[in-house]
Amino acid sequence: MTETNLRPEVTDHLRRRLEAFREGFQHNLAMIGPPGSGKTFQLQLVVNHPPPHLLLIYCALYRESCGSFLRRFLAAVLQAGLQGDRLPLTSVHQSLEPLLRQLEDRLPKTVAAIRPIEGLLTKRLFGDAFGRALDLIPILTAECGRPCVLILDEFLFLEELGLAHAFHELGKRVMTWPHTLFILASSSCHRARMILRERLQLLFGQFELVTLDAIDPAILTTWVQRELKGVRGARAVSPFLTQWMGSYPWYLTVFLKRFRELAALGKQPDFTEVLFLQTAWDLLGSPEGMLRQWCVSKTEGLTRSRLGARAVEALMQIANGARTTTEIGKRIGRAGLPEALQLLVEHDLAKRNGMCWVVTDPILRCWLSGVLSAQRSEPGFPTAAHRQQFERYLRELWTHWMHTHQLSFSEQVVGLFAKFADETVSLDSKTGRLPKFQTIRTQRPESAAGTEAYLVAGGAGKHWCASVQEGPLDENAIGRFDAFCRRQTPKPSRKVVITKSMLDQNARLLAKAANMWVWGSDDLSTLMGLYGQI
Repeated sequence: MTETNLRPEVTDHLRRRLEAFREGFQHNLAMIGPPGSGKTFQLQLVVNHPPPHLLLIYCALYRESCGSFLRRFLAAVLQAGLQGDRLPLTSVHQSLEPLLRQLEDRLPKTVAAIRPIEGLLTKRLFGDAFGRALDLIPILTAECGRPCVLILDEFLFLEELGLAHAFHELGKRVMTWPHTLFILASSSCHRARMILRERLQLLFGQFELVTLDAIDPAILTTWVQRELKGVRGARAVSPFLTQWMGSYPWYLTVFLKRFRELAALGKQPDFTEVLFLQTAWDLLGSPEGMLRQWCVSKTEGLTRSRLGARAVEALMQIANGARTTTEIGKRIGRAGLPEALQLLVEHDLAKRNGMCWVVTDPILRCWLSGVLSAQRSEPGFPTAAHRQQFERYLRELWTHWMHTHQLSFSEQVVGLFAKFADETVSLDSKTGRLPKFQTIRTQRPESAAGTEAYLVAGGAGKHWCASVQEGPLDENAIGRFDAFCRRQTPKPSRKVVITKSMLDQNARLLAKAANMWVWGSDDLSTLMGLYGQI
């Protein structure tokens, strides 16, 4: 597998922030996104190509002992001070002294400040050691004569390590250190937002939030096709893989790696159904599968909570199509349900969009519906029968996807509109109700080129007009649609612009000025997840 940067806009943004910091403008960054969305990849691009005239301290956090983390952090500080030279690493997990002896001529002040910390670690005074370790940064900055960038990857593990007042100590430095830029990253989106809001964003310590959502499906599809170059049939199936696996690079990387292994073992040059199902089973269906183990680990945290079992039941119902709290309650009962749903939010397993609940991770949703549900309903079921049910589930997904994507984009949107059931959702930073429509008609706009279409939908006293275009929409297209809406009788209660492509900024401003609801590719993915269209 080749390592391709699928988010160049994020890379450029990080570079611009580092350049601005070098010129004296400090704006801390917090990067959040689901596991596998590419946060560490982006940070490693910065670490491997550090900007000149800046010290770069990078430390990834894991589930480990406090002593192990703090020694790695101290080693990262020393590495930054070497300014590009390779650190002559010995075993930093046992003692830093051999390393300090090697470096005391090059970084005498920093080394002298580290030695007392080693004593604190020996005495297991980890809270004091953490504060002293942070205070090495201004010492290193003064010794090297350069401002510093501190990057903590998966920073929420600071609390899980058991460090007393970790965020309080970090927050004090964020507020008062003008010569340090803080870049934090986390896969726990809900908790990270809460910690940033309540414990780190104090006075002048504001963080810019960089959210790594799903990558544009068109970009990922092109990448998948390139990775499967030489495999016959891969071009046709790549869009399905991209949508099924949710546009997150890590899932696709794992799947494509296993697929290529099986293809090579079987000397199979074609992308066949048998090979696809075998790959999916090996990764997601088999008890030893990497993606299955990943899904199990994501739900294990719930089992330690008082209402953990209840939360898992609610999660399974959401994955199987229960969209509202009322509907979930009808299936599993109301007792303890609000608390169980809140647990799902806190663990980033489900999200409430308006009044609707959705499992945002498509692979987790697939495991819940295609694997775990079968095991729960038939505990004594043999593995062979489980596999048959899993494969039947995937075939149904494929059949539905094939049927849907033989339609034009406007026909797909008509099918989506037909599933609306008077539910409230949040799209395009707005919250609105999706009424149940009795009539939906399509017409081609006058003087329009390409595939642009208008939908006129009515029902429950509501009258909607929608402009649907797979490609880019410009100001002229928005103007035409606005004129079309003005001619409608009765006047539309809602005007919606729907596109798979990025909307030109001027066109977006014009649409907002005309009070239009703009749905992009992310909004469409949300609706497809809610209404069962992969």
